[in-house]
Parts: sequence; C-alpha cells; structure tokens
Amino acid sequence: MFYDRFTRLLHLLIATGIVLELVLSLVMVHPKPGRLGDTFYALHATWGQVLLGLLVVHWIWRIVGSGQVSVALLFPWFSLERCQAVVADMQRYMAHAIRFRLPDSRQVSPLASAVQGLGLCVATLLGMSGVLLVLGMEADGAMRGWVHAVKEGHEVLGSLLWGYLVVHASMAVLHQWAGEGRLGAMVRVWEKMPPPATASHA
Repeated sequence: MFYDRFTRLLHLLIATGIVLELVLSLVMVHPKPGRLGDTFYALHATWGQVLLGLLVVHWIWRIVGSGQVSVALLFPWFSLERCQAVVADMQRYMAHAIRFRLPDSRQVSPLASAVQGLGLCVATLLGMSGVLLVLGMEADGAMRGWVHAVKEGHEVLGSLLWGYLVVHASMAVLHQWAGEGRLGAMVRVWEKMPPPATASHA
C-alpha cells in the first residue's frame, strides 16, 4: 500500500535514526561508576531524545491524522475480530510462501500492521528508558537502584529492536525483489500519488 507523504517522511527519519542509534550502541563507551561515556555515547543520548520526539509525532499523526493504518490495526490484541484477521492474514502469507510468492500488498495487512505496532512500542519504550537513564544517572556515571533496572530493560529492548529491524528490512527487500518498488516508494517522500503497479501477487 502507498502511505501519505508525511507518514513516509516520518518513517524515513525514524528508520534512519534507529539505524544510527543501534550502530552507535555498538561502538560507544558506556558510562560506569567513575567513567563517563565518550563522544559516541553523547551522540547516542542526544539523538535518542530527538528520535523519541519523532516517535511522539508519529503516534500523534497515527491518532489524529488521515493515515491508512489506524491505531486499532496496530494493536489488534484487544479485539477478537481483529485478532482473527491477523491469524487469517498469517495463513494467507503462509499459503503464498509455499508457492514462493508474496500476497498483494496494495491492501492493508493486519499481520504487518500488528508487527509494526509492536516495533513502534519497542522503539518508543527504548527512547523513554534512554531519557530516564540520562536524567537518573549520577554525576560520576553510576546507575543505582531503579536507574540500573531501567538500564537492564533498555538493553533488552535494544536487542528486540535489532530483531525487529532485521525482520522489517528483510520483508521490505523481499517486496522490492518481487517488483513492488517498496524501498523506492518509501524514500521518494515528494511523491503524492503511488507509482504504477509493476507486478501482481494475487
């Protein structure tokens, strides 16, 4: 499906920010008692706050904007009907996978929307926990009590986001390989109308 320009712009900025944050987390020097973080850590902390702001804007746009994917589709777990739609969509993907094909993605996918909702939650919680770490860290770099607990949760969420990024990017590459031009469409934020279909996956 083809998202509106503002959604595509937010997606591009958030995706770039997440990749940058994850890469910085691999090379930065973490603060410890008696040792502050290095420049990479400072960049990680600063950009993390910017990224959290972008995520908040994304949530607001999802709620009040005119995007095709509603908040209800992002979180189907509280509705039996929507959960059944996710299961049916999963079966549809499996049926196409057996034939080494992808289902038509011009329509909203309940499964993809649910997975996207989980990814947004993980990224948002990661940003919030990062801000708490910056605010709760002691002057000498020590993290004690609840701050240490938040640090442990932050690291777990980081691992989950790595997994989500791999799955999300892999699916985008598969759709691109199938001839849908998914990657190009998300980058071309200036386009108002969707490009003509180049392949059919019925």
